[in-house]
Amino acid sequence: MREVDQALARAYAQRGATDHSVVPPAPHLPARPVEPPLAPGQSAEYAETEDSQASHPDLVTLQWPATIRTLEREFGDRFNRLADALIEARDRQHLKVLLFTSCHRAEGRTTLILTLARALARRSGKTLLVDADLTGPMLARQLGLRPKVGLDDVVEDGLALSDALVEARDDHLTILPLRAPVGHPREFLASPAWSCVLARLRREYDLVLLDGSPLFAGLSATVLHHSVDAAVLVHSRALTGERALQRARQALDTGGVPLLGIAETFV
Repeated sequence: MREVDQALARAYAQRGATDHSVVPPAPHLPARPVEPPLAPGQSAEYAETEDSQASHPDLVTLQWPATIRTLEREFGDRFNRLADALIEARDRQHLKVLLFTSCHRAEGRTTLILTLARALARRSGKTLLVDADLTGPMLARQLGLRPKVGLDDVVEDGLALSDALVEARDDHLTILPLRAPVGHPREFLASPAWSCVLARLRREYDLVLLDGSPLFAGLSATVLHHSVDAAVLVHSRALTGERALQRARQALDTGGVPLLGIAETFV
């Protein structure tokens, strides 16, 4: 609670002196849309149309890539073990916000985190998947989503976090997409709004998985070390050698991000 209060206080330090609330409300508090009145004899079920689905995120159906299904079928036991390991790390080490990163692009990071999220969704608790690849967001495209509001709009424009969260009830998952690459990643992650978002998500979800940018793609892990509890380094032997892995370890260590483990993919 103290972390949230401090984050909100920083974000609203410039508010007018006339605001006397103890903890000022965040700009991303849920904003409930005003429902139009029903016509005579019209039921609420009948009023539910495609146009109204935007205000009902639990109606969203995720379109999972065929690759994810194949990985579940052929290597499901491995992802189940990884899911159990993350839950154990959360419970024993209080690691709740986890960054999934890689040395380079095309190492299978997003595919791995999507398959892992499905395994976690079959367990108790609330899992949130965040597209934090600020230079190349892919989650929305991979899942067939066309969000009108994303993480970028929440942090940069102060839109409601509730409008950006995509709750897929059938999949027992929540997605926080990023609509477009961020122009200034360092400033984005150093902003009070980003701190507020992460503080809020920590409180409301049991596990928060960040699909982050590659370490050697212009965005250093050092700007993320105040937001995440640990990192999982995803790599493919076909693309990344031992020297690059050592550089990645050093980058995480320099940024103050504990390395939880290394996950090898089959790219």
